Amino acid sequence: MASIESELAQFVAQCRKQEFSESEMRSICQPILWHWRLLKLRKWVQWLLLPAVLVYLLWSCCDSCAWTLSALGRLLLIELLPYWDWTPYYNAKCLIERESERSTDWQPKALGRHETLWENCALCEQLESIPVVSNASYSLLEAEYLERGLPVIVGDCQLELSLDQLLQRLLERAPELLSSEPCDVSSNLMLRQLFNLDAALQKIPTSPGWHLHFRNCESRAVKASRLYADKPYYYPVHLEPYYSSWLLLAHRQQRPQTEIYVRGLIFIQQLSGHFDWQLRPKQPCQEYNCPNLSLRLAAGECLVYSTDLWRLSYGVQQQPNGSDTSIATLFEVNWQL
Repeated sequence: MASIESELAQFVAQCRKQEFSESEMRSICQPILWHWRLLKLRKWVQWLLLPAVLVYLLWSCCDSCAWTLSALGRLLLIELLPYWDWTPYYNAKCLIERESERSTDWQPKALGRHETLWENCALCEQLESIPVVSNASYSLLEAEYLERGLPVIVGDCQLELSLDQLLQRLLERAPELLSSEPCDVSSNLMLRQLFNLDAALQKIPTSPGWHLHFRNCESRAVKASRLYADKPYYYPVHLEPYYSSWLLLAHRQQRPQTEIYVRGLIFIQQLSGHFDWQLRPKQPCQEYNCPNLSLRLAAGECLVYSTDLWRLSYGVQQQPNGSDTSIATLFEVNWQL
């Protein structure tokens, strides 16, 4: 290195003796300067690249190191918040907004659970009653009724089940259901805060008049309900399994109309006795002369409809004959046309 510096000093001295101008000296020394800068650049790149490679290896191969680096990065971002609000970029799906996305005037208002698009109201303006069909296929129900937002009764479901048969199925086929935590519970068998499905069912034989309805929300409970609640014959193979199921029971007790919130494609099966059902159009369809539809399902009948247009409530206006218990199951299916 000392010899190189000595040669450079001699070279500069010779150039001064020959009285080269600054521009001439710059053009003569330009290759040397570029080479010198390239050497410095390589040196800095080596010093920066080696730590970056080391950090990447630690991030990829060491979970604790990756967690530590992630925590330090988050702390750094928190410290930067007073100077730079990066939260919009963190929550955004795209860092660069398109012009069409910046304007929200055209975006439709989110619909509430009791609202539908006003364009749907034309489907029920001329509806007077719910049609009854038999020996129906799902393709027929979908094409003739469901795609038009119309409910339909299937009169030959042939799914009938007594209370004793239902309780036996619950005990033998679906013990997981008894230990689950149902939701949307309504019953006069015990206090809600103490409610336990197994304990409630054990109180049924000694209660003169009672009612119980609940919805299976846990996935294991929904799977267990498929073992005691049979699907109707027109339930197609390609339709995905229901994501939620209800069990509605009432014994020797009149019940006022009670609204239950359901979503998707709805299959209601009356297994025993009867329930009085009511379908009411969602807002704003009542203003378009869409009627409230009242019906009574008897044992072996089913109702199929879509919640895009209708709200559902049920009750018992008249006690079933004899000792029959009103029993119905309800399936909710994610429905995509």
